[in-house]
Parts: sequence; structure tokens; C-alpha cells
Amino acid sequence: MNHLTNIAFIGNSLSRRCGIATFTTDLQQAVSKSSAHVATAIVAMTDHGHVYDYPPEVRLAIADDNRDDYIRAGDVLNVGNFDVACQQHEFGIFGGEDGDHIVALLS
Repeated sequence: MNHLTNIAFIGNSLSRRCGIATFTTDLQQAVSKSSAHVATAIVAMTDHGHVYDYPPEVRLAIADDNRDDYIRAGDVLNVGNFDVACQQHEFGIFGGEDGDHIVALLS
């Protein structure tokens, strides 16, 4: 059985103030403290017209309405050899029709 070494969390992140941001940040912190052999990062969704002071755990931010940002994030995750992408979902986080921009990242 292979051990996971790189885990990415996709969703809102603190300093954005919302429940999913708190959950994603707490989950990333808990996993990163659970093993010395696991590296973690957050891919943070940034809602239209806002700027956040993200912590260092946020590897990159995606402007929710910019499909190219989703594609770039997928490339970053692939190059970074992430074993798992753990997506946090709530209606309205991801851009596009019914949030379909996230498909560009996941594909």
C-alpha cells in the first residue's frame, strides 16, 4: 500500500470568513499535524471583487469567475505530484454555470 505524501485541499480558506473556509483550513491543519510524512496545501477560491490575506498554506488562489485560473491550478497540482485533491463544496463557491468551472481543474 502506498502512503500519501501530498494532499491538496480545494475550497475557501481563511482569511475569507465563511464556514467552508474555516472547515477547509481546520482540515488542512489537522492533516498536516497528523504525520511528518504528509505535505499539504490549499487551493483557495477567491470570490469576485475580493482580496484576502491568505496564510502560507494557500499554494494559490483562484478567482472564482476566471476559468483559466482553474486550468492553471490543475496544472500546478499535477506538477506538484499531489496524491489527493480533497474538494470542499458548497453552492456558489465555484464559478461558471452551476459551478462547472471546477471541472476544468479536476479534469
